[in-house]
Amino acid sequence: MYKVAHIGLVVKDADRSSLFYQQVLDCEVVNSYQDERVKLIFLNSGGQIIELVQRLQESASERAAGIVDHIAFEVEDVYAEMERLHAAGVVTLSDTPAGIGRSLKNFFFLGPDGERLEFLQGVI
Repeated sequence: MYKVAHIGLVVKDADRSSLFYQQVLDCEVVNSYQDERVKLIFLNSGGQIIELVQRLQESASERAAGIVDHIAFEVEDVYAEMERLHAAGVVTLSDTPAGIGRSLKNFFFLGPDGERLEFLQGVI
């Protein structure tokens, strides 16, 4: 079995997205890189790395297939987190968390580029 090294997420503005992930999701910037083609910001989220990818030049080989559906973050209390996001003006995709089976609760919300993010309470 291989360990996931990071999740790469294409964004329109890496700096704006980095601020969102730091302020709303308490991520920490651990590295960054930029050249004439791309700007990358690596964020630590509880030991997992999210790579924000901003393309600085249009490419004829833009990837369309294989888009990441969402990134899920474990939380202690989905209800408290939903209230916190509402207070911060973050768009949630439901008014209340949903139950998944007997032991899981979750809800989805949007990042600055419309990416779907999830808060998940419980153990899979």
